[in-house]
Amino acid sequence: MDRFAKLPFAEKLKDKAGIIDAVKMVLFDVIIHLPVIYFPTYYTVKEFVSGQSWNPADWVMDGASKYIKNSKDDLTAMIKLWGPSDCIQFILPVHIRLPFRHIVSFFWTIYVSFTRGSIEDSPTITEENKLRQSQ
Repeated sequence: MDRFAKLPFAEKLKDKAGIIDAVKMVLFDVIIHLPVIYFPTYYTVKEFVSGQSWNPADWVMDGASKYIKNSKDDLTAMIKLWGPSDCIQFILPVHIRLPFRHIVSFFWTIYVSFTRGSIEDSPTITEENKLRQSQ
């Protein structure tokens, strides 16, 4: 990838192996990293910070249920931002990639904070199950 990153843009368009590697990196980010690692971690940590329980299993269960509930909107927004930005990022020279990723991440964090950052007052699924069990 370092060799590909150092090529001028016109040469990158001719380098099929480099383009295939860049596509693999984009696909890994939008198919594995963000939906399988980032979002479950985000929702679990959010439950740790704002949830009512001190049980890590509740954080995971409540976070997973909120992720599933929001997944269509979250994954659509993720693809709209990270798909194109990854395509740009992975053809940039190596020394510019990290600053570019940080700038995009800054705006992504703002978006996620506004759309998913509020603390809900409604009971979580785990709390609803506890209420049913106690009745």
